[in-house]
Amino acid sequence: MGEPYWIGVDLGGTNIKAGLLDGDARVLTSFSVPAGIEKGRDHVVAQIALAAERAITEAKVSRRAVLGIGIGSPGPMSHRQGLVINPGNLSCMKNTPLRDIIVERTGIRTTLENDANAAAWGEFWAGAGKDVRDMVMFTLGTGVGGGIIVAGNLLRGHFENGAELGHMIVQPGGRRCSCGQHGCVEAYASAGNVAARAAELIREGEASSLKARLDAGEAVRCEHVEAAAKAGDALAGRVWDDACRYLALACITMQHATNPERIVLAGGMINAGDFLLKPLREYVRSLTWTLLDDAPEVMFATLGDDAGFIGAAGCACHAHETGDW
Repeated sequence: MGEPYWIGVDLGGTNIKAGLLDGDARVLTSFSVPAGIEKGRDHVVAQIALAAERAITEAKVSRRAVLGIGIGSPGPMSHRQGLVINPGNLSCMKNTPLRDIIVERTGIRTTLENDANAAAWGEFWAGAGKDVRDMVMFTLGTGVGGGIIVAGNLLRGHFENGAELGHMIVQPGGRRCSCGQHGCVEAYASAGNVAARAAELIREGEASSLKARLDAGEAVRCEHVEAAAKAGDALAGRVWDDACRYLALACITMQHATNPERIVLAGGMINAGDFLLKPLREYVRSLTWTLLDDAPEVMFATLGDDAGFIGAAGCACHAHETGDW
């Protein structure tokens, strides 16, 4: 039969990214197809099944050697039930038993995982965390996602909703988050909220070079805040510094909660490079406890946008090894 192969599928609101990997996490083929959510659930499910078949065909491997499919889906979802429960940007997939449907369509064992967990597993399996056993990942995008690996296993929790790291409260009574809580790290340290907070403060009357964009009817994005902060804009500098400090507090919380060897940062904000990483590391060093030197190494992810499908394939590999489909 030859060596085993794994298919990974990253289900997004716009596109489905898929690929086939070997047992050493080498990508043999990868591609993206439209999800077509406007066409309904049956179409999306068909696209996933077709993507799996295409991955086998393009990689030119024996179908019998493909031992598993992993699917990363937006949450909330249930790994145990293989059920997509209520994904906000994929409403057509609500209450879909996706795992069992794909098994029926393809005849290949399939595992369903939260997309943020899958991306974290990708970095753990093949990226920035591949040489550690305990890792935490923060994804800094529109919101703040996360994943936690403890002793080589994903942490899901009793309600299968663990690792919602963006919703750790770092400022009691702070900014309202989209989740309904106040003071979440997401409300301060996501790319979307760095931009939103800067715009809010400007509209409240604070001076900033970014005001010209708002006055012209243009959106303020995270990269604009970053550039303004680098140029010496006081408001932008404060918003950026707050994001680094609150993210450091979240890192320290995870240091004490799961004691990871490494914390990996992913998402669009890491394009800021040392402008993000240097103050974040300094805050972690200055704010953590003094009883023991067990601060995790903080570094950037390496797989970029491929982490989702790579990690989904890795989840299938892990499910095969553990029997936890």
